[in-house]
Amino acid sequence: MSDFNAIAAVTNTLKALIEQEVAGLTVEVSKAPVELSGTEPRLSLYLYRVEHNPFTANLDWQTRTDTQLAAAPFGLNLHFLLTPYGPDEIEIQRTLGEAMRALHENPLIQSDNPVLDATLAQMTEELRIVPRTLPLGEMIDLWRSFEKASYRLSTTYEVSTILIDSRVLRNVQRVQERVIGVGPMR
Repeated sequence: MSDFNAIAAVTNTLKALIEQEVAGLTVEVSKAPVELSGTEPRLSLYLYRVEHNPFTANLDWQTRTDTQLAAAPFGLNLHFLLTPYGPDEIEIQRTLGEAMRALHENPLIQSDNPVLDATLAQMTEELRIVPRTLPLGEMIDLWRSFEKASYRLSTTYEVSTILIDSRVLRNVQRVQERVIGVGPMR
């Protein structure tokens, strides 16, 4: 589990993973995909959606100490847009293919993975990286939302589940005595 820095830490982890797996590729974390200039292949990594993970909605309170419980963490799924850039269309397609291969070969990131951002070192769940195919209409709508960018070759991935610890604590008392009664049912 992590604190509020987990979202940025997952982005840094994804960036580090792709750069480690694809020699010579620079991954740029961006506010929104914009036209990147230059002759070297590059990949834009853009977090375009954060959503609650519905499967973590009913997690139990967590034991912190013998007399203290913490509210359940909440889970998030992060959605990323990967957009390749390069000197020509063939290089753009190669760049996207290499990035997709890297993510395909590393669908799980566990706490002992060296690319994992230090902020996530205490996580108990593994990060799952899954390709998400947006229907063409949704992809075009996503690109229309960018003020200074026109549609480009790109793909989307979902990273789940990021658990963020709650800071709400409750003091509790240990059970001192158990009372069990037996009697006829009424």
